[in-house]
Amino acid sequence: MTTLQDLRQVTRNQDRYDQMIRSRADVKRQIEYFTANIGKVTTVDEFMKDDKLYRFVMEAFDLGSQVNAKGLIRKVLNEGVTDPYALANRMSDSKFKEMAKILAFKETDGKTLKEPKIVQAIVDRFVKVKAEMKAEETNPAVRLALYFQRKAPTINNWYQVLADRALQKVVFTALDIPNQAALQDLDRLVTKIKTRFDIADLKDPKKLTKFIERFSAMYDVQNGFSSGTSSVSSTVVSMMSPVSRRGRASIISIDPSVTMSLLKFPRF
Repeated sequence: MTTLQDLRQVTRNQDRYDQMIRSRADVKRQIEYFTANIGKVTTVDEFMKDDKLYRFVMEAFDLGSQVNAKGLIRKVLNEGVTDPYALANRMSDSKFKEMAKILAFKETDGKTLKEPKIVQAIVDRFVKVKAEMKAEETNPAVRLALYFQRKAPTINNWYQVLADRALQKVVFTALDIPNQAALQDLDRLVTKIKTRFDIADLKDPKKLTKFIERFSAMYDVQNGFSSGTSSVSSTVVSMMSPVSRRGRASIISIDPSVTMSLLKFPRF
């Protein structure tokens, strides 16, 4: 199967996959602990002293790779988002601001964490992340595609994309941009990307789907494999290196609906 076929299979069965994740014993324990205890914390220090709560939230906000950066996270949460000069508002990666805004320790002393709808939203996010991680076991590109699909509605500029290594990987792959381009002057790189794709199109579900399909096809072209041909050794979480698979290249079949669109895009 190709990446696109894998992705479509996961998408068609999203509810079933989510339920499978929720029913796992380890996930059930994590969710039960979180829902029973998150409403008890009122300060950043209380929150961060409870390692189970802290790790649950970090993972839910796609910040699992930053779990050991406690000094940074404490400052982000203590400063909140109201002050335009707060650290979260000055960071290029919007995930930090999103977490600080939802937890709202600075603004509400954690009162929002007593609201069932807020707690449930964090749990749902946690499950989504777990489901994406599970998809990676079959095909690392599927996790990238699902993550991009989930984050796309919140993307407002290319700087946000370039600040997030997973989002950047999807865009670079879809537009056939070499990894070395990340070493260019940031403003020049953004200008070049703008000539290739209108970021506003990511708000259009149909255009977003086409973009993700293009990523899926290009990923297989660049990596020379189809799903299931070899074992995966992935570093998708940190995105410090290109996603790849070891083993012999395989002959892959690209979805015909995507093939022609690949030919129309100029090289970077």
